Amino acid sequence: MNHFVHYAMPMYTQDNATYYRQMYEWHMKMHHYQEQLRGFHLERAKYFQGLVEEREKAATKSNDGPAA
Repeated sequence: MNHFVHYAMPMYTQDNATYYRQMYEWHMKMHHYQEQLRGFHLERAKYFQGLVEEREKAATKSNDGPAA
């Protein structure tokens, strides 16, 4: 199961220390999210690449068929 959470950006507060900490945490979460998303898409791309290769093999086998 692929479940990704896209976190909302923190709201600005007058307490700079809290805001900076929240922004740091948010950017780290988003970095992790981007890595997960990239990995998911790479995995799916490899899957579809395999399907394309299977079809190409099947097509060449049917074209090479028995020589009569």
